[in-house]
Amino acid sequence: MKRTLTHLGLCATLLVMGSCGADAALLLNPSFVNQLEGGVLFPLAPRPESQLIFIRGNNATTEPITFLVTVERSVTVTDGAGGGTITQADTTEIFTEPGNNSNEAGVLFPCDGDNQISRIGLGRNLNQPTTDAGLFVGGFDDVVPGFGVPGNINPLSFLDGDFECGDTLIFRAIQSVNQPGGFRVQAFIIPWENQPDNTTRDTFGVANDFLQSRPTE
Repeated sequence: MKRTLTHLGLCATLLVMGSCGADAALLLNPSFVNQLEGGVLFPLAPRPESQLIFIRGNNATTEPITFLVTVERSVTVTDGAGGGTITQADTTEIFTEPGNNSNEAGVLFPCDGDNQISRIGLGRNLNQPTTDAGLFVGGFDDVVPGFGVPGNINPLSFLDGDFECGDTLIFRAIQSVNQPGGFRVQAFIIPWENQPDNTTRDTFGVANDFLQSRPTE
């Protein structure tokens, strides 16, 4: 899949809901329409200068859905005998419920030169998209996970040109009687090139400034 512009009609408003570790920085909930007379109020994609990629989970089902979003990075390690490259994976759970004000949430991941993301997908093991649980269906809030079903979607690859740093990726869960577990996922891309250079609110720039100013251990 190549980077194709897809709009769902929702804006990326900055609403901090909690932290998800060092790499999964902020949870965001795009909850109102992005409209402003004479210009664009909120950006839909971060753009590369923010050094962030935005991943949204969209719940188009009648059940609570938790998306297990995993990003992989290739990390170079060195030792006395030389070195090599290892794959580092980070998984974040994104909880959504049916309804216009709760069916979508998202997370920001750093993707600058030192944190380049190589693959993004659903499930803790991106090599098993048809067997590893990529969604948890049912449950209550983000405490009781419900039952796991595969996302049935291949991971997106940076090397294959599926995404770039600064894009917004959207995983949309729908009900499908033909899929194991009764659910499947569609993927959409909002490329950063299709976003205006300037918007009324610089939400992703503010988010990056906040993340850069956080104390580190």
